[in-house]
Amino acid sequence: MKILGLDLSTTTCGWVVTEDKKILGAGFVDIAGIESYKEKADLIITALANHTFEKIIIEESLFGFAGGGTSQQIIIKLVKNKAVVGYILENHYNIKVESIHAQTARKKAFGMARVKGIKPKVFVKEQVEKLYDMTPWTIYNKKGNEEKRMEDVRDALVLSLAG
Repeated sequence: MKILGLDLSTTTCGWVVTEDKKILGAGFVDIAGIESYKEKADLIITALANHTFEKIIIEESLFGFAGGGTSQQIIIKLVKNKAVVGYILENHYNIKVESIHAQTARKKAFGMARVKGIKPKVFVKEQVEKLYDMTPWTIYNKKGNEEKRMEDVRDALVLSLAG
């Protein structure tokens, strides 16, 4: 089964399509500065135009936010963004969008959710690098360093693998 994993924030949507744990496509969509949920969804749909899938998995909202680290306005914007864009994608593809807690996804994908003392993004990067050569999908910035939004791609991979 082909599974689309989406790591959707207010500025970026990391995406990965897998089948039988093999990566078929991966990338991210810059949705920063776009106010319309419809336009955000349209950009994501355009990025996925060459891919088919039977299942869509998105990370549940707000799990992983530390108290006090994010303003209420950003939290509300994120919840609305995930809900509305998820709804638009569900209707466009006629596939129910499923959500999963980030720790549950990591446990399903890697057999463990975390390692004490290691931040989640670092943990995910280490685990992904043990399983995959991400070179074909890695995007670099102008300085030649890995684009920071590749974190969203790896998180989307975790969601896809958990599906």
